[in-house]
Amino acid sequence: MRKVKLWVIAMTAGILINACDKSYLNKRPLGQLDEAALANKKGVERLLIGAYSLLDGIGGNKSWWYSAASNWIYGSICGSEAYKGSDVDDQGPEINPIEKFSMTASNACLASKWGTVYDGVQRANDVLRIMAKATDISEDDQKRIRAEAKFLRAHYHFEAKKMWNKIPFIDETITYGNGNYHVSNQTDAWPNIENDLLFAIRNLKTTPYQGAVGRATKYTALALLAKAYMFQKKFALAKPLLDTIINYGPFKLVKYHNNFNPAERNSDESIFSVQMSVNDGIGPNDIITNGNLGDVLNFPYSPLNSPYSCCGFFQPSQYLVNHFKTDAAGLPDLDNFNDIDVKHDNGILSSDPFDPDTRTLDPRLDWTVGRRGIPYLDWGNHPGAAWIRDSAYGGPYSPKKNLYYQSQQGQQHDQGFWTNGSTTNNVNLIRFADVLLWAAEVEAELDNLIKARDYVNRIRRRVICGKL
Repeated sequence: MRKVKLWVIAMTAGILINACDKSYLNKRPLGQLDEAALANKKGVERLLIGAYSLLDGIGGNKSWWYSAASNWIYGSICGSEAYKGSDVDDQGPEINPIEKFSMTASNACLASKWGTVYDGVQRANDVLRIMAKATDISEDDQKRIRAEAKFLRAHYHFEAKKMWNKIPFIDETITYGNGNYHVSNQTDAWPNIENDLLFAIRNLKTTPYQGAVGRATKYTALALLAKAYMFQKKFALAKPLLDTIINYGPFKLVKYHNNFNPAERNSDESIFSVQMSVNDGIGPNDIITNGNLGDVLNFPYSPLNSPYSCCGFFQPSQYLVNHFKTDAAGLPDLDNFNDIDVKHDNGILSSDPFDPDTRTLDPRLDWTVGRRGIPYLDWGNHPGAAWIRDSAYGGPYSPKKNLYYQSQQGQQHDQGFWTNGSTTNNVNLIRFADVLLWAAEVEAELDNLIKARDYVNRIRRRVICGKL
């Protein structure tokens, strides 16, 4: 090809630039690997780890909480278990419409969640597509990698399905290069999600690959497929899956609050857990951390008093607290729980006297909710409004799960991050307690009420805080 000489004269600056042919424009981006470099066992395994890494929900949006793995905005906030908290303007334009079911399609929270889950889908598909070009991966490893990737693809599509219902299912054959990326959302995604999970069940072992906690196993896939069936009211199909986990799995209930104690993560109750890490030297930690960024806002906060550095969101609602009222026998007061509020100190100064409610309450309340006059982990008694950013707006209660203890300061949160809220607390997506309650629901739907009650009572008899 004839070389093209381009003369550019910058008259005002008096600069003369002489450029020869255009080949200098065709440079591969620095630091970017092409598919040929990844089409081998080492490269594919690393792509798979990249697909796992989005389980925490932390994608490109710096407002990490919008796509948090815990789904606290779309679950507890929408479900009336908690208020947004903080003050009225903090994240208000984004979260308040979701809390009031008045959001629009342009809501930044929804855009972040959509982008993150479909980034996860793409990463899982990249594993499958590039592995097909590798020649050094054994048949057994191919089955295992394919099973883990399909499990992850199913999980990310499931997250989207729960949010939007009508979603496109994207597999590894859909690429920009193939020109087939205009995918309709009119075909129900459930069959494809089920097929991915069935493949995972057939090809995964009952223990994680090389003992790496957090990886998918046969039991993880069984649990997620059972959950998918229950979403579709396919209770008879969910039952044998749950029975297998309960009767043959290695899982058991642990002390209730150990599920939310960062020092007790990956316990015997954990079936599917997003792994977190802090103080691991990845730095600069002020902007990068492997901690639980999705829940980084959800700590008691008042600028002058709270021991936590941020941010006052996710305040338990009075409606949630009232659910812990019981009758004289200690059973849930299902008919009258919300008639009279559990006594609270809203509007009362922290310096004024206050006696907590003395009526019969489920002891799990005070392992779930911080309320005035009750010990708050090992920090002493909760002082009420002194730890709350705006109690007139968010109410008198503080979140209590997933927080680090005073004795864990500097260990279970990232010391170099801009807030102490980046913790090493895993996000438990599926616990054995969930499986038991799902099994109870299945048995009730199938009219096996005695078996359903047995499962519920198994949960109720668990160890709460060292006592049966």
